[in-house]
Amino acid sequence: MSKNWTCVTAIFAQEPDDWALMHDAFADNGIPGTIMEENPSRISGYCYEPKPEELATLHAALVGLGAKEIKTEEIPAEDWAESWKQFFKPRRIGQRFVVRPTWEEFQVGEGDVEIVLDPGQAFGTGDHPTTRMCLELLESTLKPGEVVADIGCGSGILSVGAMLLGAESCVGVDVERASVDSGIENAQRNNVEVPFFEGKGFDPLPKDATYDLVLSNIISAALIQLAPDASTRVRPGGHWIVSGIIQANWPDVKAAAERFGFLFESKLEELEWVAARFAMPAE
Repeated sequence: MSKNWTCVTAIFAQEPDDWALMHDAFADNGIPGTIMEENPSRISGYCYEPKPEELATLHAALVGLGAKEIKTEEIPAEDWAESWKQFFKPRRIGQRFVVRPTWEEFQVGEGDVEIVLDPGQAFGTGDHPTTRMCLELLESTLKPGEVVADIGCGSGILSVGAMLLGAESCVGVDVERASVDSGIENAQRNNVEVPFFEGKGFDPLPKDATYDLVLSNIISAALIQLAPDASTRVRPGGHWIVSGIIQANWPDVKAAAERFGFLFESKLEELEWVAARFAMPAE
């Protein structure tokens, strides 16, 4: 028998000053992907087989952050995708990317790079600032023919984007089986070849494999832990693009990257989120 998803929605009397605190509350309690609405101001997250203690902690955290009402709703697994499709619409990102869901049509123009996506149960639609900024940095960084690794691949949106921009190859890794399955399907959907692996960090990949570009759209703590391995996997002259960072954690992420030899090059900011590009000095 299929199990249910749980949707938690926090409703606010007025738009919060810092949405990042709400995102963090969800992420800290097992819900890394969220959807925001402006009228009324609300934020929702979906969790599969939630732990009761995490739901209780999340509820208390959201109340402490000013939520006037919190709704918790069970959604049958077979209805989960339908419940959020209303939020995922085609959108332009950066100069060339167009991200659209499989169930929507969009008239692309000359030079557009279209990513057709069905994230399934994985995080990554291009609707969240962390993903958008990653795509923008990817677009401005990747050179055709480069070798890419997407660590924390979610739906595979960045892997697919890299291949469509002309990467020679890309591999994706995620700790969630649902993300691996989603990545495989989305690569096929966009007619690109990307092998996806279930595991943590670079662990599933060959020990001696190195990359021109590594993409990591994951939480700050995971980026800090990943920095030592990333420094040995990014080729001299290559880049590490990081995202999923809230402003308060940016100094720690930057310090960790620089501690292991990376040079900070640039960053993007949206709301309370930061994405950045680091370079590994050429030998």
